[in-house]
Amino acid sequence: KGINNLKSSTGNAFSQIKNIVAGLGIDKLISASFNIINNSIDSAISRLDTLNNYPKVMSNLGIASDDAKKSIEKMSDKLSGLPTTLDQGALAVQRFTSKNSDVGKSTDYFLALNNALLAGGASADIQSTALEQLSQSYAKGKPDMMEWRSIQTAMPAQLNQVAQSFGITSDQLGEALRNGKISMDDFMDKIVELNENGTGEFQSFEEQ
Repeated sequence: KGINNLKSSTGNAFSQIKNIVAGLGIDKLISASFNIINNSIDSAISRLDTLNNYPKVMSNLGIASDDAKKSIEKMSDKLSGLPTTLDQGALAVQRFTSKNSDVGKSTDYFLALNNALLAGGASADIQSTALEQLSQSYAKGKPDMMEWRSIQTAMPAQLNQVAQSFGITSDQLGEALRNGKISMDDFMDKIVELNENGTGEFQSFEEQ
């Protein structure tokens, strides 16, 4: 109707079209669409760069290119459809691998932990902070109180399930990790176990 009522002059017609577009919010829609496209392109380029560079980075840690390729392909597959980016996964696995020199184990560590964090339902910022804090804890061999609180905030129910599988409470688990009675590897191995199998009472972290 608006177009049918436009005046014949080009100048007035163009002005009225602009008003119609603005009035309908189409200009905002077009702008948002281009932003989505740009963000998608940026994400795709970043993903490709990660896929290409990951084996090179891992080679500096003494990891064979075939093992690095299997790791990045597994992450790419498992993260499909999840909000976690491949870049985040690659960085976390690199940190774990720098400590244990086992890219396969480190990949499983990250994927299991990521599922537990996502199942925790906290905001993306809280999840990201917890992943960072736990990566630091693993590198040091034990968490400090601040790092442990960050993990508790991000995935309290899942941490309780891990603690129960050790036969203790989450506070006792934190204390056991801090004093070395339970190693960080034992802790991460348990997360992998629960990610794959769950417990008799709870679903696996992947299902959660």
